[in-house]
Amino acid sequence: MNKITEGQVKDSPLGMILSILIAVASFAAFYLDPLGLVTTLYKVLLLLVGIVFAGFIFFKTSQGKRLNVFIKETKIELRKVVWPTRPETFKTTGMIMVAVIVVAIFLWIVDTLFSWMVQLLTN
Repeated sequence: MNKITEGQVKDSPLGMILSILIAVASFAAFYLDPLGLVTTLYKVLLLLVGIVFAGFIFFKTSQGKRLNVFIKETKIELRKVVWPTRPETFKTTGMIMVAVIVVAIFLWIVDTLFSWMVQLLTN
């Protein structure tokens, strides 16, 4: 009567905790150097191996599988995006530059006007 379903086993946080511990241990080994590695090359290789191993374990967990599905769906959605052509990009960039210059001039005039009014009131 106490059957454990497959979904309950997959939602176990053990793999996630293990991948985090491996990643933290890899960074600790890189910065604290408990093994007494002489060159930086060995420390970097140890760090990379630890991060890759932690990533491998993470992508076997349910959170990792959901992230993998999300990445695949994102790639599918990015294929549907209609990117602007080069002339369209230049036109919109030019319009934005003109709008920024116009707003900057307007704010400069308003600031000068307020400064002049405050100066009149204080003198």
